[in-house]
Amino acid sequence: MFEPEIVTPIKTLDMPLGGAKGFRAALKTLIDFSLIANRNQQGTPNKIIDQQDDTDGSGTSNALELILELARRITGNDHGSLGLHPAVYFYGPSGQHQAPMFMGTALLFKRKLLNNDPLFFSKFAARRAMLEKTLVDYKSTIATILQGYVSKHRVEKYAQFLDNLIERTGNTKEITNEEIVSLSGLTGKVFVGSSQSGSVDFSDTVKSETFIRKALESAVKCSICNGYLDPSKSVSYDHITRKREGGCGSAANCDLTHPYCNQSSKS
Repeated sequence: MFEPEIVTPIKTLDMPLGGAKGFRAALKTLIDFSLIANRNQQGTPNKIIDQQDDTDGSGTSNALELILELARRITGNDHGSLGLHPAVYFYGPSGQHQAPMFMGTALLFKRKLLNNDPLFFSKFAARRAMLEKTLVDYKSTIATILQGYVSKHRVEKYAQFLDNLIERTGNTKEITNEEIVSLSGLTGKVFVGSSQSGSVDFSDTVKSETFIRKALESAVKCSICNGYLDPSKSVSYDHITRKREGGCGSAANCDLTHPYCNQSSKS
């Protein structure tokens, strides 16, 4: 069941499994994220064995810098941080962390960084409110889509799906369940719809889904893009009236934003 603590992308290493199984899961998450962060435009390294031997430590230092660059794009208080809310981007409707969603999002962002595509991130910020509403409203559909992908291709497929979804949110027309499935490439291969439980008691799944929905209803939003904030891990304090325009440092002139939004709106 979903615990009442919203976990950041980096803290997903601390998974609620425990013991040797939990350690193996955490280690796999770290390795997979590291490989994505160090991937080049040719898609390598894909496995640990693909990496070159590091004889002088410079390779390790460079690898750590790339890992931090990608992690800071996802969360944290660096100026370029998008401050993704984990409950929106990395959790399914039952409150379970979805590794393919986390890794797929990381893979998409890494590709955009490799392509030196700053327009993507400004486009992402501009469409963020609609994108996040879609990710929340259609969590059950997206969970079904993930199960429809072959396991070994889920990360790659989700990265492409998210990219397609971001492009689609450029159209202000409301997104439907059927269109979500179409964007996933699984039309005719998965069935989506709602089902009512016959039990009079609330299952753990229902409780977790309700917790996420209610928590997000009261979540703080960025005053610039109107996307969800993760204020405990990634937030920027913005002068409503800029300092160079006479804005002071009072509470009345202070608002909360994503670090990226604050930086880009002032540039």
